[in-house]
Amino acid sequence: QLVKEFVRAIRDIKPVAFLMENVKTMHSPVHKFFVTKEPDNKLNDFSSIQHLEEINEFNNDTIYQDDIIELLTSNNQTILKLVAILLEENYFPSPIVKDTSLISLLRTLKKRFEKSGNLSIKKTKELLQIKNLTKDLYLYESNHAHVSQIVEDLRFSLSQLSKEDFVDSSKIIDSIVTFDELNRLLTRYQEMIDEDLEFSNLKLVLDDSNTFKVQASVYSYNVVDYLHSIFRHYGYTVTSDVLDSSDFDVPQKRKRFIMLGIRKDVTNFNLPLKSSETTRTVRDAIKDLEDVEPQTEIEDYNQNVYSFNNPSINKLPMTRYYRMGLEQSNVLFNHINTRSTPLIKKRYQQIKDKDGKNFHSLSEDMKSSYSDPTRTQNTVYLRLKYDEPSPTVVNVRKSMWQHPNKARALSVREAARLQSFQDSFVFLGRKDEQYQQVGNAVPPLLAKALALHLLIFLDTSD
Repeated sequence: QLVKEFVRAIRDIKPVAFLMENVKTMHSPVHKFFVTKEPDNKLNDFSSIQHLEEINEFNNDTIYQDDIIELLTSNNQTILKLVAILLEENYFPSPIVKDTSLISLLRTLKKRFEKSGNLSIKKTKELLQIKNLTKDLYLYESNHAHVSQIVEDLRFSLSQLSKEDFVDSSKIIDSIVTFDELNRLLTRYQEMIDEDLEFSNLKLVLDDSNTFKVQASVYSYNVVDYLHSIFRHYGYTVTSDVLDSSDFDVPQKRKRFIMLGIRKDVTNFNLPLKSSETTRTVRDAIKDLEDVEPQTEIEDYNQNVYSFNNPSINKLPMTRYYRMGLEQSNVLFNHINTRSTPLIKKRYQQIKDKDGKNFHSLSEDMKSSYSDPTRTQNTVYLRLKYDEPSPTVVNVRKSMWQHPNKARALSVREAARLQSFQDSFVFLGRKDEQYQQVGNAVPPLLAKALALHLLIFLDTSD
């Protein structure tokens, strides 16, 4: 929806130029728009067939095509019999449970049983949730005859579970699984209705692996193809590609989709390839902060901690850039991180001592707090390398990124340096909010390179 809002803004504001930035996979088949029904209010219609056909360069082969949405995959006979009835009567009720926390609880119970064979309720909160859900199911059951048996089975199972006097746990699990499959189907169907999708041919099919699927035929179209077409329709010359921030003096590998548009007929309009032949590294970004211990309290933060008269530091290629406006100052904003627990400190220390890379470098006893350590991403407890650009900066607090030479977490300021923010830029809010602001940002040096490149075309065109 945000992309459509961007299109609306360009249509209404009619800027002389624009820049769009998004994920690098923007052009992949995963990122697509679904064709919707034509709304009564056509002002902000950006996805109906009627709208697409109004675009000058509309092309049936590239803008939209037949597509399939899978609403359910199942071999559950109870579900399949019910689906056959719902399809025959062309009637799908609303989702049984919409509260995601309650759905999560039921799935937790299922995992708990699969892991230990135990279905006992461990928390007062869980017991209260189950009792409330039982009441909701009774009301739903009385108003939806088609699905009453499945709802009744779940309600009975939960009532037994809340009393903790049940005998057959497998029957309770079966009722939870059956309910969950049905609720997924009804939820996905409701999403199609809420989004006004143009869909047809809702049916139950048997695939090559003898698995039944509920499918609906829809139309979809590639987001980037659409953006090129709609912006040309609005009178813009457009170019787009995936750029890497490390090609623009940013000490970070960060690939992002970039689209530029200009309200002129400009020849050879393209994106810049790079602004520097030098690849900046983590060392360029944060080496001068290595011996300045991050603080942990925002309210008592002492900003006068930077040493500006260290000759070895001042020779670093990017130090002058980062310290611009603060050259003769001891001020350093946002050099703050989280107060780590003893376990986290031990993990950082072990990774450093072993010259490790990330979470997977830890010994098994250090991973015990994770339910499934094998599924932990390689970016968790990532230890940066001084002589390489940083990987893509996210909220490094949540990912527990580690300093290259220290057994500690990166500070907000160090993360900001990797994004190419100068030290004079101050981040506000709680610590996690500051980390999130840094992770969400477009690197300033990339933004500057794009702006300067765009100015060339603005200045040289009529």
